[in-house]
Amino acid sequence: MQKQLILLLIMLMSLFFFAGCDEENLKYSESSKAVSDIQAADQEATAIAFKRLSIVVPPPSNINDSVERRNLSKRLTRFNVADKISYIYLVDFGKIMGFFVVKGKVSSVNSMLTCTEQLVDDGQGKSYGRGNVHAVASPDLDGSYGSNGDAIFFFNDKDVYIEWNGVYMFTDQYIKLDQPPELMLEVDKDGQDISTKQKKPEVDKGSQQGVSSKHKRKEG
Repeated sequence: MQKQLILLLIMLMSLFFFAGCDEENLKYSESSKAVSDIQAADQEATAIAFKRLSIVVPPPSNINDSVERRNLSKRLTRFNVADKISYIYLVDFGKIMGFFVVKGKVSSVNSMLTCTEQLVDDGQGKSYGRGNVHAVASPDLDGSYGSNGDAIFFFNDKDVYIEWNGVYMFTDQYIKLDQPPELMLEVDKDGQDISTKQKKPEVDKGSQQGVSSKHKRKEG
């Protein structure tokens, strides 16, 4: 008799538990449906407004040229040249921190020679008639993963690698500086760095990187 009472109590407790779970699930389901209904109403209102306004103000049908595409094509053609000489001004703290002659072009440290993502099948069956294929980050050619940060890099006319993660101005026409750069790479006539030598005579301005004797411009 005692065992039957215990069993009955267990059954009653289970009923109350599952009833509570069902009530919570019902509340969650109703809440989710309410949100879905609001989102559906918003989407419908957006579609109706877009349809009405696209009729009132349709896109022009007489465009026979694209200046935007011409700009992109011209930029690619002009800078996709290995020996192209350009100039870059590195800016920080409201000052010009550096000025360099660029040979080639400026690139992003996150550019890759291969795909940035790979399609992988997780082998967990099919979803909507297709395999469970999803995109994952692809390793770089050196076998490493992850971002390289937010920076650009380039090679100057002496083949020195320079990386920068600040503001910069880039042009293929030399622009006169009203203030000297804060950072200066001093080189000799052979392009060798002499800024680390302890004692040296004053370097002629014509031998400083960015205003080298080879690329010095007449001013005025």
